[in-house]
Amino acid sequence: MVMIPPTKVLVVGCGSIGKRHARMLTEVPQVEVLVCDAREENLQAALNEAPGSRGFDDYQQALAEQPDAVFVCTPNHLHRPMALAALEAGCHVMCEKPIADTVENGEAIVAAAEAADTMLSVGYSLRSHSGLRRLRELVEAGACGNIVGGRAMVGTYFTLMCATTPYRMTEPNALIIDYTHLLDYLRLLIGPIVQVSAESATLGDLPMMPQPNVFSAILTHESGAISQFHADYVQLPQRSMAEVFGDERVLSYDFQDYELRIYEREKPGYEVERVVTARDDIYRVQIEELLKRMHSDMTPICTAAEGLAALRAAMAAVRSTQEHRAVALSEV
Repeated sequence: MVMIPPTKVLVVGCGSIGKRHARMLTEVPQVEVLVCDAREENLQAALNEAPGSRGFDDYQQALAEQPDAVFVCTPNHLHRPMALAALEAGCHVMCEKPIADTVENGEAIVAAAEAADTMLSVGYSLRSHSGLRRLRELVEAGACGNIVGGRAMVGTYFTLMCATTPYRMTEPNALIIDYTHLLDYLRLLIGPIVQVSAESATLGDLPMMPQPNVFSAILTHESGAISQFHADYVQLPQRSMAEVFGDERVLSYDFQDYELRIYEREKPGYEVERVVTARDDIYRVQIEELLKRMHSDMTPICTAAEGLAALRAAMAAVRSTQEHRAVALSEV
């Protein structure tokens, strides 16, 4: 368990992810937890899940308590005003992904974060996933050789079944925005994304069918490598994976069976490293690292600029599906 000075943390937005953060924060000694949500039922649920926390239904009143850090877990369109208010109040900020609802609002957060004397980190929790950290460790050690591409896939009707708000059913392209964390991870593993060619559709015959519910993209990276990204709200049970292809090895991590498979060129079969990660552990690691960094070098796990790069890739993907052409990130 991380050892830190007494720290007051405000979690604003008490949907499923906000409640999880509040609950995880109560595990850390020396942390006082405040929770804030304008909806009475959300606030009460967070107070129940985070014993000992204090609740507020007004954000400005909560900021008046002078928290050391604010976790912004509100709907995407509220990220900009709430993150900027927290930075102006002298707080460190953990802004949930995506960084904002538009590139313009993301740029405003980046500018404010770069001007602030405090730290802003974007909540791409997969960066704290032990299986993907091991995958990244091997990639950075050169295990793949020359990287030529990769693939990320998630299929999860289960997400719709567990949703506590209608956002995914009512917001166009929610599927693409929801899974920007996989775009972030492909960018982290393979390098900056410069162009996206994507298609989306609403397919199948299911009780819940967002618009769209199937999305696939080809991503061109700055290095010339080409990767693929697929997401759908169809598959049940849930499936997800991440792969990196090189001229010496292929690395493949399966989120469901916790297996990291290592395929070596001209060698039959594959090696397996089993890297088990419970969902709570991902957030536990993320929170402990954030708290430690707040009190030391103030280096974000994911910078605002990196968060904006993932959002640009997502917005380029959305435009590509609308215009049926490849879209450069410089266009959005």
